[in-house]
Amino acid sequence: MSKKILIIGGEGNGGVVAACIEDMRLRHRILEWEVAGFINDYEQSVSGYPVLGGTGDVQDILRRHPDYYLMWAIHTIGRNYLIEKVFNKANIPAERLATIVHPSAFVAPTAHLEPGVFVMSNCYVGPSAHIGLCCMLMANSLVAHDTRVGPLCHFSAGSITGSYNTIGKCSSIAYGTVVLEKKNIGNFAVAGASSLVTKDIPDGEIHIGIPARFMKKVAGA
Repeated sequence: MSKKILIIGGEGNGGVVAACIEDMRLRHRILEWEVAGFINDYEQSVSGYPVLGGTGDVQDILRRHPDYYLMWAIHTIGRNYLIEKVFNKANIPAERLATIVHPSAFVAPTAHLEPGVFVMSNCYVGPSAHIGLCCMLMANSLVAHDTRVGPLCHFSAGSITGSYNTIGKCSSIAYGTVVLEKKNIGNFAVAGASSLVTKDIPDGEIHIGIPARFMKKVAGA
């Protein structure tokens, strides 16, 4: 029997998670997960699925549906501090978080995925990489060997994160960005789209360009 999952988010990242699960079920005949609905503060339905409540209702939903799992799919790039605030308020037990890896992705046997990680199609997670709680790796993103990633990070489609990097919590590696090896990306930091990160990015800063340079502070910093 498939395990029921509720996706916390909207049409963007949440819709990607739902599409991944649908593809696993329909095309690959992997029936481990089945989308039961969404948790969303603004909509009544998302991607054709019902919304069972808002982020403030998570604890009540968990009590009413003790066999359901949750997938965190909220990441608003540039408002990274808000992500942690909403996540902490939801207070989701780790054992109720789903971990989803598309069958076309490669995850090295020595890599470690914490609960709630989402790995979309054609991704690569290298040996001894550590991916933190509820991180999202979108299609064709790469995290190389021995890189450590904190919780609630987001790797946009086509991003490449080199080896021996350290990335703090709630940080964003945007579309097509390349992070060279042995760099430190701080907490709540953003490497902007199509950038080449050749130097460390401090906490709460947005860097963009080739090479990436400071642009501005993340909202709320």
